[in-house]
Amino acid sequence: MKQFMSQKTEIQKLSKKCCILALAGLLNLSAHGAAQVTRVTVDSIDKQLFNQLTSELTSGLLNPGTAADGDGAVIQLGFYDAATTLNNFAGTWHPMSGLGSLNTGGNTGSGLAFNTTSIGDIGGGAAPGGSGIFGFGLNFDNTVTGTFNDLPSGITIPLAVKFFNGTSLANSTYFNVVSNDAWLWKTPADPTPTPPTINIELNAAGLEWQSVAVQGQAGTTAFHTSIAIVPEPTVALLGGLGLAALAARRRRA
Repeated sequence: MKQFMSQKTEIQKLSKKCCILALAGLLNLSAHGAAQVTRVTVDSIDKQLFNQLTSELTSGLLNPGTAADGDGAVIQLGFYDAATTLNNFAGTWHPMSGLGSLNTGGNTGSGLAFNTTSIGDIGGGAAPGGSGIFGFGLNFDNTVTGTFNDLPSGITIPLAVKFFNGTSLANSTYFNVVSNDAWLWKTPADPTPTPPTINIELNAAGLEWQSVAVQGQAGTTAFHTSIAIVPEPTVALLGGLGLAALAARRRRA
């Protein structure tokens, strides 16, 4: 009888311990939240991107970099925060990937860091994808650090792709942005069996180009970095302008 009571006590202790561990697991899951994911695939398909105002018959294709992902001409997936399908380019630009993005993590096993997406990336680093082309997928996952920052606030915001003629933002002088009313952001959700997915492809119907829609440039600027980047005025220049204005005011006085 004593041995039976001892075994019963051990079973009760073990059961209690299991309950505590299970509760801790539930509390941990509640603290971190269940996985919520939106997947975005970005692919040039059979199209290519070119330097500003170059003919598609010339060698003006954007730089793909080396076999390593992330060292070609800069390309960003992102959105304008006041955009709707009536105006895909309204508001302030927010890069979700590429240089300048707040997403510094990456998809496990892909070898692709979110904040380094570039022309020539094919998502694995095995070989350059080629001049002017790209193809990669990004999982915006609330359980993976550095992949869930600065996302659209609603599902009425169309995504866009911004691409530059340089391999860094500092050495870029031209850019362009392409969007599509069909590229609407999707609310992150349970990724099983598959997450909500947005397919961004450059051979899709209904492409809209910032160079044409906003800048009023010719339709031939599609697929080209034709919008000049206006440099921010330097502190020295602003200081000089301020002094010049003060001297002029003194002369008038």
